[in-house]
Amino acid sequence: MKNIFYLSVLIVITTIYFSGCEFGVPTEDITTVLPDAVISGQIVESVTGDPIFNASVKITDGVSQVTTTTGNDGKFSISFSLTEDKELTIIYFKSGYGTDTTTIYVPVSSNLTVPPLKLTQQQGRGGTSSGQAASVYLFSQSAQSVGVKESGANETVQMIFEVLDSTGVPIGTDNSVEVSFSISSGPGGGEYLYPASVISNALGRASVTLNTGTKAGVAQIIAEFTIDNVVVRSQPVLMAIYGGFPDPQHFGVASENLNYPELGIIGYEIPFTAFVGDKYSNPVRPGTSVYFETTSGIIDGSNNTDDLGRATVILLTQPYPNLNEPGYGPGFFRVTSSTVDENNTTIQTSTIRLLSGFPQISVDPTSFDIQNGGSQFFNFTVSDANGNPLSEGQTITVKINKGDLEVTGDIDIRLPDTQSKALTFFSFTAADSKPDTTKIQQGIIEIETSGPNGDTKISIYGTSR
Repeated sequence: MKNIFYLSVLIVITTIYFSGCEFGVPTEDITTVLPDAVISGQIVESVTGDPIFNASVKITDGVSQVTTTTGNDGKFSISFSLTEDKELTIIYFKSGYGTDTTTIYVPVSSNLTVPPLKLTQQQGRGGTSSGQAASVYLFSQSAQSVGVKESGANETVQMIFEVLDSTGVPIGTDNSVEVSFSISSGPGGGEYLYPASVISNALGRASVTLNTGTKAGVAQIIAEFTIDNVVVRSQPVLMAIYGGFPDPQHFGVASENLNYPELGIIGYEIPFTAFVGDKYSNPVRPGTSVYFETTSGIIDGSNNTDDLGRATVILLTQPYPNLNEPGYGPGFFRVTSSTVDENNTTIQTSTIRLLSGFPQISVDPTSFDIQNGGSQFFNFTVSDANGNPLSEGQTITVKINKGDLEVTGDIDIRLPDTQSKALTFFSFTAADSKPDTTKIQQGIIEIETSGPNGDTKISIYGTSR
């Protein structure tokens, strides 16, 4: 029985084998061909970002490698055969630049663009492999700004220019040129350059020092050389020359107005600015500290000056304490600014400002009786409760409300920005406008004020004939 079973199995297997051959069933695997991965990128100079032409690019997985070079735009694109996702190494280099490498992970059949690859230009190659001088630019400077003479700040700055050939390589000693320096524009305070010219060194560099004068401003420095009767210039290099220490004769503080209609108001903002100059009348160095205090309200304690010597803070008004600046009276307050001069001595300056309140009107006489063809003279005051003038833009009008009358004098006034109590006293004359009429009439004269301080009016009653 066992022999019959084994014979049956052998017959079945043989039948299946020959049946498979008859119907074309493959007896081995088919190999799949995958498309290459494409790797693209760009090589640029590490400082300027300019594309590097004809740089060599090598991509390897440690076994296989492919190579290419960059075009005029510094870009490259290259294919690499992969049967599985893999980490590849990119090696890129060019004569005159350092060699660099980076690794990337590349999936099979992918199109991958790598971030910009940077090469650093080599320096100090002995000056024998560069071409003829073609351009010049600022390589470095020892400071971003300088101070005027006797300012306490650095009064000199060294600038190093670099001369390059047409491919961007610094020229060497074999191609050295004489580089001249000039100030194309400046504040005119006696600033100067030294030396006036210099021969470029083995690294293609030429150094010059700017010495400041007595005026602040901006100096424009240009380096240039002549080759084949052509003058090649650098872009102007701008150097800020700042002022010196604060000087008491050039120190003041102010706000926009003399008179603010904010008496009794809490939290109204008034900007105060200190203006600080040095002994040459230049703005002091930016960042000079200025301190502030006030006899009323709350004020920022300090701020630093800007490029024009200004330091601004905010004062917040308060209804207390009771304002009463000595020599000025109620309603006035003082803001004081202080800083330190070149002798480390505190110097101060201050300003007086007025807070005016709601308007009040008084008149003398308080009534009238004008005869036929006659007139009457009136004095009146318009002020706040402290007797101070109202603020800028407040209007004062005198007009006839009733009766055959006419008025002349201070009858249509718009107040300026003032602290003068003289602008609280006014006068006008009322006269009979119809002298040919003798009938007794009732008359009303109105004095009215309106504006930032508020609105109010009074009426004067009387008769005319």
